[in-house]
Amino acid sequence: MRKCMGLLGLCILLAVFCGAPEEGPKAETEKPAEKTGADVYYATLGESELQRFIKAVPVFKAAVEKIESEFESTEGPQDFASMLGQYSILNERVPELEANLKAAGMAWEEFWPAMGKTYMAIGAVVMDSVMTSMKTQMEGTQPEMVKEMVKGMEEASEIYKEVPQVNRDLVRKYWAQLASVLEFE
Repeated sequence: MRKCMGLLGLCILLAVFCGAPEEGPKAETEKPAEKTGADVYYATLGESELQRFIKAVPVFKAAVEKIESEFESTEGPQDFASMLGQYSILNERVPELEANLKAAGMAWEEFWPAMGKTYMAIGAVVMDSVMTSMKTQMEGTQPEMVKEMVKGMEEASEIYKEVPQVNRDLVRKYWAQLASVLEFE
């Protein structure tokens, strides 16, 4: 449960520090490669893309472990943006990462957006589950503090409202594999 809550916190912070999706209609002709920033995390995740991501995660983790001691401390939530910045240029710091990811079936340019979309979908699934569980457990009389907690969770879940349902469904379908490679419960 602790890992799951840590993952949820990671996803919430990812969305908070990377911004929310743009408001308004998006151009129909926009190609996925043209998307930038938070738009990437709210794009549709394909099943093949998720399968390749799962296969490539161990390569990414090995690269992180290789230079982990060089990373600045990211102990608190205030350092989360720094951690993302460090990971986002990992391909520059580990020269063989690009070749290793390609050998695993997913180039860096595909891996990084797939990672963002997957983590946002995992966060949305976890948040959906937590919200459903909390509401079920707290039916009936609720102390004021519990009501405030539910309200806070509902506000936090707003960052996941733009996560496509297909992404949530894929994450649910591949939950066991994702839990294994990303090491969460």
